[in-house]
Order: sequence, then C-alpha cells, then structure tokens
Amino acid sequence: MSKTYKTQKRVQLLEEILKLMEEHEMFDEILSRRHDTEPSIQKALFSKLNKKLPEVISEFYHIQPEKAKELIKEHFRFEKKTNTPVHNFSFFATNHRPDAVLLLNDISIAFEVKKGDSGDALRAGIGQSLVYATQFDFVLYFFVDHSNGRDLRNASESPKEKDLIQSLWDGYNIKFIVV
Repeated sequence: MSKTYKTQKRVQLLEEILKLMEEHEMFDEILSRRHDTEPSIQKALFSKLNKKLPEVISEFYHIQPEKAKELIKEHFRFEKKTNTPVHNFSFFATNHRPDAVLLLNDISIAFEVKKGDSGDALRAGIGQSLVYATQFDFVLYFFVDHSNGRDLRNASESPKEKDLIQSLWDGYNIKFIVV
C-alpha cells in the first residue's frame, strides 16, 4: 500500500478540519455529553463541517467561496445526507463504509467518529480506520470519550499511547484524536 504524500498544505487542511470538529459546542466542558448518541454526534459534527468547510476549502485552494460551496455540496458525503450517501467498499470479504468522505481534486479523506467509555469502541475505530486507510489517502479518526473522568482522553497523552497515535499517522496517514 503506497501512502499519499503529506505536504504541509495537506497536513494543515487535515488539522483545520479536526480543529473545527474538536471545537464543536457539544464538547463544551459545561454541557453534559452523556446522552448524545453516536449518530447524533456524527450528525452534529458533519452538519457543522458542511457549513464551515467551504470557507476552509476556499482559503486552502484559493478558489471563490461559491465554487468551494459547490465542491463541498458535491464532494462531502455523510450518511445523514440523503442525496449523497457514502458508498460501501469490500475488504476481507466484508463491506465497509466510513461515516463521511471528502473527495477533493488531489486527496480523499475518510472520517470515522466513535463514542465510548471503554477500550472496545476505541479499538473498533482504530481497526476501521486501518481498513479505510487502504482505500483513502487520509483518515480522520475522532473518538468522543464518555468515560467517567475522561480517562481515555487523559490516557491518550501518555507515552505509549502517543507512540501509537504517531505510528498511525506515520504508517497509515490516520489522524487520531480523543475529545
């Protein structure tokens, strides 16, 4: 599997997208995140991206805002948009589908959003991200920690966990964050 080259501009774009997701108001420390379902989290994140991505794309690709809006309308697909479904692909005789896809002229990005309070959901998302890395240039894996005390998020700052997160990026073009 050959990896897509990580230009500075591409990395900046990926980081800007993750920043938009991470700064979503639903992750405000004051608000309770306990009752959000995974589909409702995905819908909220992707709806925000659907609105904010045109200005990001306009800036990064130096295109007119209206052209960027059309690009996003046509090439940002997520499951809750009825007119632009995310398509399945087969891998290991099993169908797979990321939660969202952004197809640009020079790169393709798969999105995986998981919510959980234990390692099971975290591991499942890592596995799915690895599968998506075989089909897409980049994968953005966004894990929403619902554990008491945000244990998973806090652990993601530990040396072994940081090493794994870095190896996913270095080896598979997977950007992984825990919020």
